[in-house]
Amino acid sequence: MAATPPLPRSEILPGVWLDVRLGVFFEHLRLLVVADLHWGYVESHRSRGHLLPFWGDDEIEQRLNGLINDYAPQEMLWLGDSLHTLAGRSRAEQFLARTSLPTIVLAGNHDARWPAVKGRILHRERFCFHHGDQPVTETLPPSTVEVVGHHHPAVRFRDGAGMRLKLPALVASPRRLVLPAFSPWAAGTPWMITEKDESLWAISPRRLFKIPSASPFTPNAMAS
Repeated sequence: MAATPPLPRSEILPGVWLDVRLGVFFEHLRLLVVADLHWGYVESHRSRGHLLPFWGDDEIEQRLNGLINDYAPQEMLWLGDSLHTLAGRSRAEQFLARTSLPTIVLAGNHDARWPAVKGRILHRERFCFHHGDQPVTETLPPSTVEVVGHHHPAVRFRDGAGMRLKLPALVASPRRLVLPAFSPWAAGTPWMITEKDESLWAISPRRLFKIPSASPFTPNAMAS
């Protein structure tokens, strides 16, 4: 039987790889980063009487395990909003208890009181990792690249004949990376390009598409 071909990935900055499974691997740091997992989305809603179908956490776990197996990182970073609410923390805590990979959990606006959270900011080399819901109050060196989540960026395509497609996206510029939401429940918000050196990476299950700021396929052009 032929081997399964590896899933697509693209180098968005030197040594920084975006994978179609919505994770980002920092090769020199051997660090796998994901944002906005929102573990327990269904469990959180069902605890409030909203009877959503049980779906989502299995996919989160499968994609995490696939990324870990393929990249063999030394560490993993959850970049905030790892939980949807504290009521839905059980699967996340089970995953953390089982994995042998050291995992750093930063606070987001959904999960700041979760005991697994270990601070709000992580500095590694020239990267400053934080959730992105609050501005960084410390002074950062000019060469710093902030890596954030929180915004759930997306790109919307349409063909003019009624077809509309929205895909999760990563936002890249020399000063900031905005990661896609890892949660399968996150619909995403079409990103408005505001800087000429900013670009979008649209992420489909099998392909990555770089959309530069000069492209006619900007969120403004695609919005309904």
